[in-house]
Amino acid sequence: MRSLNPNLSDLPPHLYNLIYDNQMFTQLFPQDISGLTIGGVDGGYASRLFIGFDIFAFRAVAVFSTYTPEGIQKTTYYPTKTPPLEIAVSDVGLSLMDFENMGTIRRAITELQIASQVLEQSNKKLDILLLDGSPVIRKPLTKSRKILNYYQTYLSILSRLVLLARKQGIKMAWIVKDSRLNLFTKFLGQIIPFIVEEMSDILSLDYRRIIKRSRDMDLFYYLLEPNVRSMAYHRQFSISKQFNQEFTLYAYYLKTAPFDIPIRVELFQSIHRDQTDLTKEINFISEAILPVSQYNKNYGIPAPIVEADARAKIKKTEIDALFQLIRIRHPTPDLWFYRRKRAPWKF
Repeated sequence: MRSLNPNLSDLPPHLYNLIYDNQMFTQLFPQDISGLTIGGVDGGYASRLFIGFDIFAFRAVAVFSTYTPEGIQKTTYYPTKTPPLEIAVSDVGLSLMDFENMGTIRRAITELQIASQVLEQSNKKLDILLLDGSPVIRKPLTKSRKILNYYQTYLSILSRLVLLARKQGIKMAWIVKDSRLNLFTKFLGQIIPFIVEEMSDILSLDYRRIIKRSRDMDLFYYLLEPNVRSMAYHRQFSISKQFNQEFTLYAYYLKTAPFDIPIRVELFQSIHRDQTDLTKEINFISEAILPVSQYNKNYGIPAPIVEADARAKIKKTEIDALFQLIRIRHPTPDLWFYRRKRAPWKF
């Protein structure tokens, strides 16, 4: 990274306007998080397909840790350490794709509802809130009005959450553990011809073929060193006309552990913010993420997200026991599994 960090400020406007940094990489330093309260939100989701109808189960939990120079002072949970499951029945006639879309959107809604409830409680001191996954959910290609209504509900809750966090001065970001995107690799392929002098070593390679076959995670595993982030990139995500006139979504990669792939961090920021001010906030959030992500050199996920994931996860034994109880109490063919799940023999 030190030998390859081109200045991006001289890029043509149509490329420079896609990013929010003058350099490709930024060196960071783990922040002293003493006195800060950092929260994490994650959700669990499970489903079962039956002959007559399908069942979903959801759960979301928020975890908050207050830090001192010696480590964690206290950890609290919302709504509880192990929240009860929320059970829902799907509509008859949903295709398998619609069924998956329904589960994904309703899980996301459950997570945002928990995050919103936390922010609405005045007794919760919170400095940074991290949410698992990406806020970007594309509009489902479906004719199901119910799924489209759930999608609009998701966008509405998301926009209110962003506004609420901004009003309360809480810094909020989404943490993407694994990514299949290639936004940054495509961007790199576009800008290389304009920074030839600073990337002469790359030009000696067949970089177009390499980039075409790479994903962002692959690329930044090799380009980023620990405690270094990439430039921030604009992600297109339409929520509402009013919201998108005020906020835009930025994404960047951050290497938190020496032997792990980078994480992707996404956050909404006002389009009216000064570049220097935005850079300070991105660096502040990143430097607070670093110390809570470096407990294991092979696994660089922030501890609040790890803990929330562990609390929200729906175990197979738990969901199997629940659905078995339902089937015992209602022994009808509607609750039979499909034949591929109940064959009397196995090969």
